[in-house]
Amino acid sequence: MPDSEDGISSSRFAGIRLKVESQLGATADEVVAVKSIGNGHYLVRLSPGFFRGIAAGDVIAYDERNKTAKIVERGGNVAVQVFHKGLARDVIESLKNTSVEIGGRVDGELESLVVLTFPVTVGFPAIESLLGALPEGGVEWEYGNVFDEEGNPLAWWQGAT
Repeated sequence: MPDSEDGISSSRFAGIRLKVESQLGATADEVVAVKSIGNGHYLVRLSPGFFRGIAAGDVIAYDERNKTAKIVERGGNVAVQVFHKGLARDVIESLKNTSVEIGGRVDGELESLVVLTFPVTVGFPAIESLLGALPEGGVEWEYGNVFDEEGNPLAWWQGAT
C-alpha cells in the first residue's frame, strides 16, 4: 500500500511496547507504532504520547526484554505532547489545524492528550508560539525528545535548522 501524503502508510502499524515511568514511580507500557527495518532496529512511525526521547522518523534499537529504546539515528522531528483538561473542542481543533498549517502533524490523540510532530526545520520559536497561544489554565505541554532526564538539551538538532 502506498504511503499517504504525510509519508505515513495507511496500513496497520506494528507496535512495540516501551516502558514508561511516572514521576511518582508507577510504570506502564506504551505501544509505539514502528516499522521493523531488521537487526532489532525499528523506524518510529508516530511520536509517542508518553515515552520520552524519541519522535516519528527516528531509527531505534529495541530491547524487548527491558522494553527500552536507544536512538540509532535521529529522523529530524520534534515530538510535542500537549496535556489538557477541560479545553473546549474548538481550541483543540484549532491547535491541530494550526500545527498542520505550520508544517507539523497530529500523531495521536486521547481525551486529554494531543501528540504533535514537527520537522525541526519548522523551528522552536514557531512551535513555542503555537503552544503559547493556548489558554493558560488546564494545559501543560512538553517536548518529547528535546531534553534528557535531567532537563539538559539533547542538541541533536544543531545544524539541522
